Amino acid sequence: MTMFGVLILCLHISGTYIERLSLPPGPIGVPLLGFLPFLGSQPHKDIAKLSDKYGPLFTLQLGVHNTVIVNAWESAKDTLLNDCLLDRPKESPFTLTDDSISFMDDSGQVWREHRKFAQQTFRDIGFGRECMEDKVVNEIAYLTALIDETDGRAFDLQTLLTPSVSNNVSQLAFGHRMDFNDPERVFLDALIDRASPLLSLLGVLAVSPLWLKSHQKTMDTNNKRDYIDGFLHEMEKRRQTDPNTSFTVKKCSSNARAFFGAGSETTRTAVVWTVLLATKHKDLQKRLHQEIDGVIGRDRSPRWADRLDMPYTQAFICEVFRWKPAVPLSLMRRASEDTYILGHFIPKDSRVLVNIWAVHHDHKLYQNPELFNPDRFLTNDGKNLIKTEALIPFSMGKRNCVGETLARVEVFLYLVSLLQRYTISAENEELLSLEDVFGLTLQPKESVILRFAKRL
Repeated sequence: MTMFGVLILCLHISGTYIERLSLPPGPIGVPLLGFLPFLGSQPHKDIAKLSDKYGPLFTLQLGVHNTVIVNAWESAKDTLLNDCLLDRPKESPFTLTDDSISFMDDSGQVWREHRKFAQQTFRDIGFGRECMEDKVVNEIAYLTALIDETDGRAFDLQTLLTPSVSNNVSQLAFGHRMDFNDPERVFLDALIDRASPLLSLLGVLAVSPLWLKSHQKTMDTNNKRDYIDGFLHEMEKRRQTDPNTSFTVKKCSSNARAFFGAGSETTRTAVVWTVLLATKHKDLQKRLHQEIDGVIGRDRSPRWADRLDMPYTQAFICEVFRWKPAVPLSLMRRASEDTYILGHFIPKDSRVLVNIWAVHHDHKLYQNPELFNPDRFLTNDGKNLIKTEALIPFSMGKRNCVGETLARVEVFLYLVSLLQRYTISAENEELLSLEDVFGLTLQPKESVILRFAKRL
């Protein structure tokens, strides 16, 4: 290395340490790598343990960047509701090239425009309304028909669940579902199942250029079929007054890709954990069966409105969200200007990371948080759900998950529909594992090999 290179390296290292002087204190790592060498395969848990020594708010050097870690509810709430902490770092894990920047990476006015547009478009095409729920119910019916064909034999649930869940997002983003045997469908499932979590969330190659061209040719400005239709219509409208609008074909592709990847991966993960935990805890599965039979019966499909009469099922799902949050570490935030978190000064451009897993396992909020106990979300008589804003599986504030409504509907309908129809057991009950693998989502460590026996 040349003397000039050594000088640049030394300046960078000294700059990193000087920067820490204005940030909340925390453990010192090693040059360039920071604390990364000391984090194991479960970094969300390792980072949570550091609060015992450094408190709920401290600084870690992760690689070359100092990052403020938020490990407790009050500081997490103060962070997620802070308008000065809505931006993303300029280097995002979701950005492969400049052309791949989606609303998940955007900051400032561009992010606000695209998020507002997405929310309005999803409402226009039925997001959160009965017509979208009907599509989910129909997709579940297709899934259960395939499960029926297994005739109680053990199989890997994710081979069927992956295309089923992603079809719901596909219909919103692209306007169509794909048959489970469609070659492109098989390719996308393999990507979501076996590629890295990063590629899964990116939904790489999920948006075919042919789909965009087809939409452009068949688009009816008076009838928005899906997100792409809405985007292309908005793009043409904005181009009339602003030739440099951020609404471009490339942005349409990257946004739709992000919706598909993130919506498929996180929801599938949540559904898998609900099924696994109901399988592991037979007594809880029995209670779920009893509530489903009492409220819905066996003769009709479950509906989202049924949840209002099903406090135990809601409590069970809340506990799954708490115990196994699909996204254990939030996406990184960046301070757009000098600000404070619970009185701690956070300089402009600082990186901030909320440990959702730590918030959900905080002893101050939850008694014996390491135990899976849905009753913690029920009143003593078991008749009413206890709601808490400290349960944040979809984050909170202005940058919460844009697909939260659909995800909640899906998790409820998939779990209830499966348990209405089946008694679920493991191929080997003694070996059924609840261990997880850390990534951008918290996946089961082992394959989900289960038996679905029709209920008598």
